[in-house]
Amino acid sequence: MIDEKILDKICPVPDEEEEMEKIRSELEDRGFIINNFNKGGIFYLVIRIFVTIYIDLKTLARTIINNSYITHAGEDWLEIKAPDFGKTRKDAVKAQGYVTIYRNDCQDALQITKGHMFKTLPDVNGKELKFYTVDTTVIGAGTATGKVLVEAAESGTGYNIPAGRITVSMIHLDGVDHVTNENGWLYQEGADVESVENFRERIKESWSELAELTTEDKLRNVAKKVSGVLDVKIDAQHPRGQGTTDIIVTGTGGEATKELLQKVEAATSYLKGSYDDFLYKSSVVIYQDIIITLYIAREADTDEAETAAESIITDVMQLNKREEINCLYMDDIRYALKKGVASCKRVEFAAPIEDIELDKNEVVMLGKLEVTAYNIGGA
Repeated sequence: MIDEKILDKICPVPDEEEEMEKIRSELEDRGFIINNFNKGGIFYLVIRIFVTIYIDLKTLARTIINNSYITHAGEDWLEIKAPDFGKTRKDAVKAQGYVTIYRNDCQDALQITKGHMFKTLPDVNGKELKFYTVDTTVIGAGTATGKVLVEAAESGTGYNIPAGRITVSMIHLDGVDHVTNENGWLYQEGADVESVENFRERIKESWSELAELTTEDKLRNVAKKVSGVLDVKIDAQHPRGQGTTDIIVTGTGGEATKELLQKVEAATSYLKGSYDDFLYKSSVVIYQDIIITLYIAREADTDEAETAAESIITDVMQLNKREEINCLYMDDIRYALKKGVASCKRVEFAAPIEDIELDKNEVVMLGKLEVTAYNIGGA
């Protein structure tokens, strides 16, 4: 928002009582015939109405001034102005991926109908994530395993879950031993509605697209308009020889899927010159285990503290909430735990043993999470 001191200079909003007194003085100086300006009088109320309207108009003018500039515009105003720069806000996307069916009796064919529900077990907060089969799928007789394409019940990055989480079929499937989502199960990353600040930055970077030649900024900004893309790095220093450029994509779920890379390629293909060699690839995801001991107040409940700490750490490690997705700083987690767990006194790490700072083409994500809480004064 524009600094209030600047707005006060260019569009000051008068004090209501001072404005009333100013009008009264001017009318008296001009010998106005009505001299009853007491509160409750008809003429006082008429003037009061006009002063209120005047102040409201001045306040509206300040709002319009503030929202006339991309740097300061609020959410709704930003969406109105974005088309002037050829930009629209990225919509939320539902995650899609494959659930693998393992059969212990595959003598007959198995049909999984459209809309069949699979889900995860409840997490620490009791939340279950539901997924529905996109199309009716048949696993042939004699086939021990098969895959079905499922879609998340809701949009959002929260459905970009790790492998091994989708383990429950809500309808009994004859001959099925178990179901799960395997490594690389995602077909399409789930995405939240683009944050206001990310949207603002993309609009501000629109000027880079005016470059006549394909610059790194221009290529990056065009690639980032694709829903499901969290970040894009450009390696234009001839990584594979003269004229080569690598476009390294991080999806909202971490590793970019093949489908997402194809969308980025389609969005940026017009920037490729006759002698350019573009390679589209995913950033490398490194999973980091976090194992901590939480020391809390003597009277605090250890189970509640562990549950709260796990929820806080999971939230801190979400990609869309981190400025440096290739780094993990232990003090960030300590700060979040001290702020979020009222009884927290001390945090000790068994893993990692030091801050993690990866290469710019890598992304650090949460692996195994273990929190053990002890009351101060004894184990």
